[in-house]
Amino acid sequence: MRAEVEKIPVEPATRIAYLVRMLSNTLNQRIERALRPLELTQAQLAALAQLALRAPGRLSGAELGRRAGVTPQAMWSAVAGLEQRELVERSPHPTHGRVLEIGITEDGIDVLAQAQELTAPVDAHAMATLTDGEQRQLRALLLKSMTALDLPHPDGGDVQARVTEGSPEATIGSISAWVRRK
Repeated sequence: MRAEVEKIPVEPATRIAYLVRMLSNTLNQRIERALRPLELTQAQLAALAQLALRAPGRLSGAELGRRAGVTPQAMWSAVAGLEQRELVERSPHPTHGRVLEIGITEDGIDVLAQAQELTAPVDAHAMATLTDGEQRQLRALLLKSMTALDLPHPDGGDVQARVTEGSPEATIGSISAWVRRK
């Protein structure tokens, strides 16, 4: 006869995945609301942000989807909408004829800057109770978790180097600063 194992309920607040999911869901809803005036989705925002980091370089749809954290199919749909609005342009890869590369246009950079302005208050509200040091620490810990899960770094660079440096470039804020310089 098997010994009875005492079942102890797990408190959701002790589960990192639960906390991250709750935070992520709330932030996603608020960001979607903030982007409505621009008729932009989060996948499209992520595409513009990733392309702006590479400008004037270009990325394939598959690479863009990987860096934005969406499936290639979702990215293809997002890029189609952006291309229709002339915020991005697709062209054949110079040596791989079947591969299309995507680049951001000047209009895309302008819309990205507007999106950054509209979504910045969401980020600021989420971080309002944290000190600057706590914000840096939270970013560093999240980036380390991304590394553990083999997720690409938001700017396509080396996650561990950013964590070690504690660089502010590890945030979407660096994209905003780059866009303002253009």
